[in-house]
Amino acid sequence: MSEQLNGKVAVVTGSSSGLGEAVAVLFASRGAKVTLCGRNEERLRSVLEKVVKASGGHEDRFLTVKGDLNDKNVRKEIVEKTVEKFGRLDILVPNAGVIHPNQSISTATEEIYDDIMDTNLKSVFFLIQEAVPYLEKTKGTIINVSSASTNMAIPSLAVSLLSKVALDHLTKCLAVDLGAKGIRVNSVNPGFFPTRALRNMGDDLEKAVSSVQALEKDKAVLRGRVGTVKDFAEAVLFLASGAAGFINGELLKVDGGRSYGALFTLTDTEK
Repeated sequence: MSEQLNGKVAVVTGSSSGLGEAVAVLFASRGAKVTLCGRNEERLRSVLEKVVKASGGHEDRFLTVKGDLNDKNVRKEIVEKTVEKFGRLDILVPNAGVIHPNQSISTATEEIYDDIMDTNLKSVFFLIQEAVPYLEKTKGTIINVSSASTNMAIPSLAVSLLSKVALDHLTKCLAVDLGAKGIRVNSVNPGFFPTRALRNMGDDLEKAVSSVQALEKDKAVLRGRVGTVKDFAEAVLFLASGAAGFINGELLKVDGGRSYGALFTLTDTEK
């Protein structure tokens, strides 16, 4: 299992923290060469140390690219530098995303709307476009990152869910389109995970996270168990591996079955 991705080259965006970091570290431990992407240079350096350690000290297996995925030059740089350093591209995980408060129909601004849609959807579409010629050569795979809540109506997250619903449909369309080129396209749809993506959701994030975790333990389908970022990363690893070689166009929920139970939002912690 330690060589599950041996020789494979992966790009993981948003890998300077949270879910993307967990994916990058797990990929590194399973033999992959990984390009780390993020906007914060200090956090990228920190994650680089972690992936090198996870790989057993193989510094030459990793590359960092700093920048904003909303910049088309950064998207191009990520793909080109990866292929230049490693000679190929096998796995693309466009994980970078944002979430904002004040995104209901009564509070959202055009700036908030554009930031969410550009980061969560547009940048993914065009990063994939950059990567397709190289993924076609390796018969590679794309694992998008959506949400387990895309079948829910949560007014306070209207724009975020809109972006993820569209991403789900894009995954299905690309599975058909790129499947003809031998490229598999799937999505992992996580439930609630307390990551830096939620840093804009309030001044007291730690309190909100603790409250939702307590709610999860009380109401989760898997009693007494809260999902971890490693749970998410393991699902991405499965879809990236040969074990999923005939899986295409799937939306894999990683939420312990929570989305089939009673609905909740962050505001439930106030009740």
